[in-house]
Amino acid sequence: MKKNICRMIAMTVVLLICAMAAGCVPRAYGEFYTLDEAYELGLLTREELMSIAYYYNFGTRYNEEVMGEDYVPIPKAPEALSKRTADRISSTAAYEYRFDHPAEEAEPEGFPIIEYYGTYGDCVAVMLGFLYGGFFPVAGKVFVADIAFYYLDTNRIKIWKEF
Repeated sequence: MKKNICRMIAMTVVLLICAMAAGCVPRAYGEFYTLDEAYELGLLTREELMSIAYYYNFGTRYNEEVMGEDYVPIPKAPEALSKRTADRISSTAAYEYRFDHPAEEAEPEGFPIIEYYGTYGDCVAVMLGFLYGGFFPVAGKVFVADIAFYYLDTNRIKIWKEF
């Protein structure tokens, strides 16, 4: 009887460890910042903000005076996010959402990466989807260091920095 109880406890521990390793329980792998916060903290330079705006706004649109006609953004490197990094970003978003909304069981799959705007040093610029509610249509320009980002709704670019 004692042997069976020990086996059951061991199996439960193994299952819990496997569930956590498989990503069933969201975990924070980094922190999110707004563009403003990242710039103010020195995580992003003005040139990096211009590159993010270029990729987000599909060119120099809304920033013609700042960027000029011949502006060339910093190339995305890597060109696409690895699955590991994308999974870590989504897990961090789910973890933060669960922290802010304890009654909800948000999963990383509920925060898909809609678009990737580049990696700058230790920071990754992304737009995340949000499957746990809608966004209200609020179009308008947001300026960060005199660089315009024209948003079509309340969803915003997020800067993720791994711990």
